[in-house]
Amino acid sequence: MSADLFGPDNCKPLMAWLPDETLFSLCSRLHRLSGRALSAATTLAFFGHRSSGSQHDFPSRIGAFCQRTGNAYGDAGQVIRERTALAFYAPFLSAPAVEAAVLAMAGSSVAHLKFRLGLLTSRFRANHPLKVCVQCMTADLDMHGWVYWHREHQFPGVWVCPIHQSPLSISTVKSTGVGRFLWHLPREAEISAAWASDCDLMELARLGDLVVALARLPRPNGWLEPSLVRKTIKDRMARKGWMTAEGSLRLAPAAEDFLRFSQPLRVVHELSALPCTVDEAKSQIPLVVRQQAGGTHPLRLLVAINWLFDDVGDFVAAHDRCAEPLLVGTGSTAEGSLPTGNVPDSGEAVLVRRAELLRQLGSGKAVSAVAKDLGIDVATAIAWATHAGIQTGRRPKVLKPEIRSEVVTKLRSGADKEVVARWAGISVETVTRLLRSEVGLHAAWRSARYSVAQSRARSAWLSVWNNHRGAGAKLMRAMAPAAFAWLYRHDRVWLHQHTPSPAINLATAGKSSVRWDERDARLSHTVQEAVLELWQRQTHGRLRLWQIYQVVPDLKAKLSRLDRLPLTRRALEEALSWRPGTDALPSLLD
Repeated sequence: MSADLFGPDNCKPLMAWLPDETLFSLCSRLHRLSGRALSAATTLAFFGHRSSGSQHDFPSRIGAFCQRTGNAYGDAGQVIRERTALAFYAPFLSAPAVEAAVLAMAGSSVAHLKFRLGLLTSRFRANHPLKVCVQCMTADLDMHGWVYWHREHQFPGVWVCPIHQSPLSISTVKSTGVGRFLWHLPREAEISAAWASDCDLMELARLGDLVVALARLPRPNGWLEPSLVRKTIKDRMARKGWMTAEGSLRLAPAAEDFLRFSQPLRVVHELSALPCTVDEAKSQIPLVVRQQAGGTHPLRLLVAINWLFDDVGDFVAAHDRCAEPLLVGTGSTAEGSLPTGNVPDSGEAVLVRRAELLRQLGSGKAVSAVAKDLGIDVATAIAWATHAGIQTGRRPKVLKPEIRSEVVTKLRSGADKEVVARWAGISVETVTRLLRSEVGLHAAWRSARYSVAQSRARSAWLSVWNNHRGAGAKLMRAMAPAAFAWLYRHDRVWLHQHTPSPAINLATAGKSSVRWDERDARLSHTVQEAVLELWQRQTHGRLRLWQIYQVVPDLKAKLSRLDRLPLTRRALEEALSWRPGTDALPSLLD
């Protein structure tokens, strides 16, 4: 039990946090100290479950961990905000989004959390590979007696150690689903290089330094609100002459400059979604200056900041200048109140009113009184407060407590608003007001609705996939157009994994636009290099397929097409039949 590692009062741990240590790292050290043979036993002892809680980026059941350790390492909120991957994303999130993430990680499930954070709908990878600096390993062992996982090393965009300026290596455990439930600490035998050794580190180091510097600033969650970051970026682009007087983008010169900047960063798989052509650069620049329906990944904004600004000080100064017109109290009015008279109905005016609303609510005023002072509808004021994570008082006129509780339960499960309204005998507008006035309810409803829609679309597509796979992608799309449209917009990675190659007409098979011979030659060469590297480290037992596709991530997606990749298939067959102590295969050494 967890009490084995604590004193009689179960609140004096035998080991404390190490500098910049993650929760996953601490639990891995506790597992090593406990002497348990199975990771599941440690997970059960600290998290009350045999697997939940062992995630290295967004772990669940942290509330149970803090309870079982007597809050010796801090309460759940502290641990989540300071010792997990949420520390990277929190500056870009609204207060309700951060609170929803904290509640999910403190609870029993983090399902759909990455979707709600916008990671699954971006072109950047949603996983967070464990990263380590070899020089830090040596220094940590000398200074602390442990090697461990540093939090700042795990931030997206950080691929060069901010202390030693050396490239970070990635762990082969907890990668591609291998060892996903294990507790483990860095070992040189279980790490590999993230890119070619002759890569220029300067731009990668500069991006990592920016990410770490912004994370270290003592500012509140949400200070890098994406709309304000986009405004700051647009202002800098205008200063560079890449905006017209009417506010339109001059894409041609901006795209060429962005492409030159992006090229050195694409060596890292995490950043491979950055443009490799001018046309791709032209399509990606609008993603950082215009609001996107699915949100913008923080990494995309950080790359743009690194592109346009000299350093973190240059960006913060520009950011704060853009924020000044939105701050309350910069005018001549007393006590930071809004000026009298009509306020222009602009985006900035709305932000000013929202800020004033939150200020007055924080001073204890009633939401109805504040709404009257600001000249806005009470329902709007409640919605703004809810968005900021402030629960306002309720005076039920239609929804009695017992009905309201059932309505909330149905909405959290993703029920349709019209269905709920008919069940409760209320209007759809009443249901909408409830969604806007209950903190966290709208986010939970949207997440549940997404799950229902995803399940329905996947089922419809799989039905066509199983019954008509030979028809080809175009005919499958025609058979289930609604499912295809939803999956293409919201679940594209899964759709690509479950879409066959276009049906080939035997009469025109030779005209295929895919050059399988070239693809086979490149992939087989990459596999051969990876196998030779693995052979040098392998001391016993045969190589396993998962070891190879950990080093060559693109291979896993190609396993179903080995019939079109004969050279790759032969390289894999020879590699998997080799045993340590025997001579290497000549074909892999040529």
